[in-house]
Amino acid sequence: MPLKFRLVKRRDMSKDAAEGAELYYAQTSITKKVDLNRICSRISKYSTASRGDILLVLDGLLSVMNESLADGESIHLGDFGSFRMVAGSKGSSTEKDFNTSLFHRAHIVFYPGTMLTDTIRNASFEKYNIPGTESKPEEGQGSGGSDRPEIE
Repeated sequence: MPLKFRLVKRRDMSKDAAEGAELYYAQTSITKKVDLNRICSRISKYSTASRGDILLVLDGLLSVMNESLADGESIHLGDFGSFRMVAGSKGSSTEKDFNTSLFHRAHIVFYPGTMLTDTIRNASFEKYNIPGTESKPEEGQGSGGSDRPEIE
């Protein structure tokens, strides 16, 4: 199924753009939210495991991932991808002056594996028309506009 997008008008960020110039850019839209219970129900249709069994295994996976990332380990989940925790820091003039308060907030980096990179490579797109706006492109409101489709 194609990714939905809408057009938004934003400032032209090109190197040689005229002052005040604007262009239309595509912005992908999320049309539905799939929660953990729904995912477990969908997986159970492809296996002999029940939704509860799948939920138990995924809960265990999240616990082990949390422990592993906190211990500085990289997690590799085959064709799905890998996760690792990273954090940069501010610099200090000498090694002696460096302390852990100079670290920036840590975050988790995900690298998709072959299964997901194939999904990305084969992505298709379809224009999403918000009811009442079919005849004209959207004016850009950045990422916080109230004209977004409702997430279920």
